[in-house]
Amino acid sequence: MRLKFAFFAADSKQEDKGVRQLRFQELRDTDGAVLVQGLHPAIAVVAANAGARARAVAALADAGGCKVIRASDLDEELARASRAAAKEHEARVSEKRDQVADAERALAEAADAAEKAVHEAATAASDLARFEDLADRLASAEEGYEAAVRAEAEAARSLAASLSELDHVLDQRRSANVSLDEARSSRDNRGVPEAVVQQAVNVQAALASAEAAKDQAVEQADEYYQGARAAAREALAALQQAHSSLSRSLASTGSPDPGWGPGVPLPGLVANHRDQLAARLAAAGSAESRAKEAEAAARSRLESDRDELDALESAGVPELEPLGVALQWANAQEVAREDAVVADDAFGSFGPEGAAALVTAFSERGCQVIYLTEDPSVLSWAIGLPSEAGAATPMGARRERRFVLISS
Repeated sequence: MRLKFAFFAADSKQEDKGVRQLRFQELRDTDGAVLVQGLHPAIAVVAANAGARARAVAALADAGGCKVIRASDLDEELARASRAAAKEHEARVSEKRDQVADAERALAEAADAAEKAVHEAATAASDLARFEDLADRLASAEEGYEAAVRAEAEAARSLAASLSELDHVLDQRRSANVSLDEARSSRDNRGVPEAVVQQAVNVQAALASAEAAKDQAVEQADEYYQGARAAAREALAALQQAHSSLSRSLASTGSPDPGWGPGVPLPGLVANHRDQLAARLAAAGSAESRAKEAEAAARSRLESDRDELDALESAGVPELEPLGVALQWANAQEVAREDAVVADDAFGSFGPEGAAALVTAFSERGCQVIYLTEDPSVLSWAIGLPSEAGAATPMGARRERRFVLISS
């Protein structure tokens, strides 16, 4: 069996350049009998039964210059695509499982960070509240000590005044005693009247009474002073205790040294440290809010990844659209413009429209497509093609004869 070739120019531009494409026009056996005649140079759909198709494909394969496509080629491609889809699906499931594991770890880390932030915020709030309480106690103790010191000073001044008045009375008594002694001496010498002596005695008695009153006043002032002094000592002890409590509290919370130096700190220094603790609390509160937001985002991401994983596993391997796979395969085939593509009803499993789409896909590559079939729908499609696009040809018929399908 031998093949006879005919040449057709692809277009006028290529013809001008002297580039011509090889096209199968007819097929004869070795005895010269016509097997197929009048093949269209673009799309040639040949009506033939299985035996005739097998002989034609064998002849074309022996002749070379053509690419023979069989149904098994597409079956293998569909199987390969199914395996690839299953492998891709498994890879996506595995990737999503890894993402779920990462999201679980991220959530655990975010939860730990949020718990730590909550603890730090609570600690900062507790430290500030305790500091404010101890600072208030210190301020109150300091005010009490200042008042006690002022009271002690006032009591001391009162005692001093009473002592001064008593001293003054004592001086007067000494003077009165001297006058009385002189009067008595003079009376004995009959130089001073008795009235003068009596007057001196009366003054002496009055001064004695005044001295007794001043003694009592001094005792009262001293008692008041001693009480004020004791109260000042108690206020000082309370102040020192409040200061000590505040210092121990700062040490127990791990706060940095405020730099107050020895002794009770000034109110301004205490207020400054209080502002620092308040700023620390505000920062801890902001960190807590961010940590909780991060935890919520991590939880949302985990839920989303789990939902996507469940959806992937429930959906299973996606079903492929066979015709789409076949068209991708057809467009990926290496076919030269001068070659011909021969298919022995290889596209029948895709239905008439699918077969037409695959034949057209190969034809658009610029090569001749010879499709052998006995499917009336495909033949009807070929008959309806424009004359420049393709035609249907019966086995053993010339090009001039065209099929006309008449529906009942």
